[in-house]
Amino acid sequence: MALTPNFTASQSSGTPSVITLTDTSTGSDVTIASRRVYLLQSNGTFLVPAGNTTDYIEWDLVDTSISIDVLSQDSALSITVQWMSGIETVVTSKTISFAFTAYNQTFYYGLTESQVANANLTASSWWYQNKLILKVEIDSAIQAITFASDIYSAQAALNRATYISTNSSIFF
Repeated sequence: MALTPNFTASQSSGTPSVITLTDTSTGSDVTIASRRVYLLQSNGTFLVPAGNTTDYIEWDLVDTSISIDVLSQDSALSITVQWMSGIETVVTSKTISFAFTAYNQTFYYGLTESQVANANLTASSWWYQNKLILKVEIDSAIQAITFASDIYSAQAALNRATYISTNSSIFF
């Protein structure tokens, strides 16, 4: 059966800087010898780990997953995986957009924990309003990816959420 390319991407709240890609392809192709990963940002540049000298990341074919430590904040990325032949030509590829939101989701959960520790916070309408704005921005980013694979709108929403979380003393 011919290769049907596919992959998933995930992120953990414990290590929000790391993206884990898992190859979920079905079938096979004996001409495939390697994989490449391109992480396209909304500004048109490629995200790569420090010290990487190419626009792509090599993904060893024997590894079903790869962990890439590249994020310093929430990011919307268009990820392309290329399955390459032994002579470095693209046999097949797949591109999927993702919103990686673990930094702001972790901050949002911290706000929830604060509410438990200090019930008086719920009496403040501005505190709730700012928490709601943060949640709306995170949700907007996810929706931009889910409904339109729109990394530009998603990144704009994530940037607004990041502004709130990194300037928490102003908002909370």
